[in-house]
Amino acid sequence: MICLLATALVLVASTVGGEPLDLHSHWDVRCKSCHGDSADFARRSLKVIDGELVGTHHQRELKTFMGQHYLNDELVVPVTAMLIAQATTAPLFKDQCGNCHGSAADFARKSLELRDGVLLGKASQRPVADYLRRHGGLMPADVAPMTATLKRVLGEVSSSAPSTR
Repeated sequence: MICLLATALVLVASTVGGEPLDLHSHWDVRCKSCHGDSADFARRSLKVIDGELVGTHHQRELKTFMGQHYLNDELVVPVTAMLIAQATTAPLFKDQCGNCHGSAADFARKSLELRDGVLLGKASQRPVADYLRRHGGLMPADVAPMTATLKRVLGEVSSSAPSTR
């Protein structure tokens, strides 16, 4: 389910209204002062029930509320997808990598790119999954979820089309 959400998010989030889109920057500018970090907020205040995002206060019609609460209609779907992914994903990056690399969004913007569906380090041009097998003390079982999370976050922050080099 998360992979489908991530794919849909990359397609929807590439641009909204023809303008570049960075969901994390949007959250930080418009929502963070009241709600804090989006992932922390999602894990603390939101649930996913039968594939729908449900809030503590706005259990029904959360999408309608979001559309009336600092999100235009074009952003409701991609922000909802981001929050669903965050609410259903363990904070692996934050716990394992955050002390050295900061937020996953900042790291993705600065250090990652997607080429032919493969997540690569910008500097090394090596597949991230291969690099993570020997970096940061990740357990082998955490490499695939970490790679999937980083790929999703890159889609959330990046409006550029995947490179075909």
